[in-house]
Amino acid sequence: EKSAADYGFHVAVTWWDESVHRDMGLLVNEHGVNSFKHFMAYKNAIMADDEVLVNSFTRALELGALPTVHAENGELVFQLQNKLVAMGLVGPEQHPVSRPTAVEAEATNRAIRLAEVIGCPIYIVHVSNEESLQAIMRARAGGQRVFGEVLAGHLTIDDSVYRHADWRIAAAHVMSPPFRAKKHQDALWAG
Repeated sequence: EKSAADYGFHVAVTWWDESVHRDMGLLVNEHGVNSFKHFMAYKNAIMADDEVLVNSFTRALELGALPTVHAENGELVFQLQNKLVAMGLVGPEQHPVSRPTAVEAEATNRAIRLAEVIGCPIYIVHVSNEESLQAIMRARAGGQRVFGEVLAGHLTIDDSVYRHADWRIAAAHVMSPPFRAKKHQDALWAG
């Protein structure tokens, strides 16, 4: 009874049609939503393709809302996962193999360039590697409004956890993007 909480919602945009365009306006204008999340990963589930990104970023700009992006190339991840599964390689140690730094860096750069053309700011969540950080830094140096967020885990846990002798501990650390090699932690701290 004597406590208060300040909170806000952001809503994931996972597909596009006129109803989404309308609902984004309703959410911003009547419910205080001021950011929308886009997952470039998770093909056949919630992955936003370039058409969804372009339409949603454009609408967010019109509304004064901020697009946020989980940047991993969902098609590449899907293909790499299928290849590993076909080879019977399915343990926690394969998780970072299915999501190498290049799939995050490519998606980060693509999201930044789409936002550049549209003219909207962009917020990249879960930045986990040096290449993605460099894409953000290049865009910022060029005057683009780009923000990057790193999770505490990506600053403190490296990919050796996926090879832990206790499978349960290794499996408990499976998340996306995965934990990376120690060199990426150093770059993220510096950034």
